[in-house]
Amino acid sequence: MASADEEAGGAFGAGWLVQNRPELFTNVGVLLNEGGDGHDIDGKQLFRIEVTQKVPVWLRILATDVSGHGSTPRATSSVGRIVRALERLRIHEFQPRLLSATEAYLRGRATAGIGPHADELRNPAAALLQPGLLGRIQAADPALAALTRNTCSITRMQGSEKINVVPPEASAEIDCRILPDQDVDAFIAELNTVFDDPEIEIVRIMAFSPAVSATDTDTYRALEAVTRRHFPQATVLPGMLNGFTDSHFFRDLGILSYGFSPFLIPLADQRGLHGNDERISVENIRRGTRVMRDVVHTLVH
Repeated sequence: MASADEEAGGAFGAGWLVQNRPELFTNVGVLLNEGGDGHDIDGKQLFRIEVTQKVPVWLRILATDVSGHGSTPRATSSVGRIVRALERLRIHEFQPRLLSATEAYLRGRATAGIGPHADELRNPAAALLQPGLLGRIQAADPALAALTRNTCSITRMQGSEKINVVPPEASAEIDCRILPDQDVDAFIAELNTVFDDPEIEIVRIMAFSPAVSATDTDTYRALEAVTRRHFPQATVLPGMLNGFTDSHFFRDLGILSYGFSPFLIPLADQRGLHGNDERISVENIRRGTRVMRDVVHTLVH
């Protein structure tokens, strides 16, 4: 099955199919989807099979105040309120917390000696208590640090349509990703405390329900075994995805869903994801096709 709209939330793709063509999913037991990854990190091979993911919480922040002419600044303004709120968000540190899948993933990486902080992460819970360590991990590997706490990225801002008009309303949109065990309403309440402004309103654009697929299944074991067959030197671990895929739609139906990528991507190429020069090698396409064929063959026999 191929569907569109995943990058924008999937409401017109997988979400539409679940709502309008439920017969397509009758007796479906397993879904293989994007979301996993394979990396070559300093010559060491690491594969992550995605079993859960952070929950996207997309929010619009609205600020209101008195409008006026740009030549006569007031003590407060809608744009000023937005700037202040976003700066408070920028410096806010969400409390780190380890989910079991993340703790196992970090410990597995560290045991294999993968990554610049492998020694400290052999005991992930103790490592997060070390002053400054999470900041150093974020500087070296932002994706790894994001596995340990809720995050928000400021992505869009809007104010006046004219340079000389102070608008009555200004807004920003933020892309937050929360840990699967985090209550959305409690998270938004925390943001209200961070902003500390009665003229700021938080509007929910999108949020999904969390879900986890077990690792004690024939499907997971097949993914693990096939990966090790093709990449004997690789470390293969279950893990949580920072981003999101359409898998949550199917997990909500009770379908076992795993994110699996049969590609071994050099770290330098991984930095192009969603950016300039995004690419994958021809070798990865050919080898990945063989791996996926092996996965399907293993599952159906």
